[in-house]
Amino acid sequence: MDCTFGAVGGGYELAFERRLEHPPEKVWRVLTEKDLLQQWFPCHIVGEWVVGETLRFEFQHGEGDGLPEGDLRGEVLTVDPPKLLEFTWGQHQYRFELSPDGDGCHLRFTETLADPSQGARNAAGWEMCFENLDAIMQGVEIALFAFEVWQGKFDKYVKKFEPEMGPQQGPPENYPGS
Repeated sequence: MDCTFGAVGGGYELAFERRLEHPPEKVWRVLTEKDLLQQWFPCHIVGEWVVGETLRFEFQHGEGDGLPEGDLRGEVLTVDPPKLLEFTWGQHQYRFELSPDGDGCHLRFTETLADPSQGARNAAGWEMCFENLDAIMQGVEIALFAFEVWQGKFDKYVKKFEPEMGPQQGPPENYPGS
């Protein structure tokens, strides 16, 4: 899996696209049902998928320690099952678009961010998340987050993004395993 990264409007956009072997309704469940979502998403999301609802993002292993409270909050922007889910998390905006494609569906995910130096870090993390999302839908065991695996993906995206987007940030200093 790979992604694109570039300037869009006044910010920057990471975009992942792929065809999934499952219908939009099944993928929607994995995107929105808490017991499935917490298996592949980087933290627990507290709140309901209702437009205007405040969300809270709770990390389980100290990854959020020291972050400003605003970086741990978000808001639901769009809920249109099983086509579109959009929300904010801190200063970032996330969009999951699903469209039917034969007996499966096409997933387009975008993250809009203000700081281009976060591109490689976030792309590496999302690639791992989407690998686990695929595993859940296939009914196989997910891969636990391993810093060494993330580092390999990060290095790949640094090489891809730095020539146009400039130096890339690694994990936060207090991130477990770094």
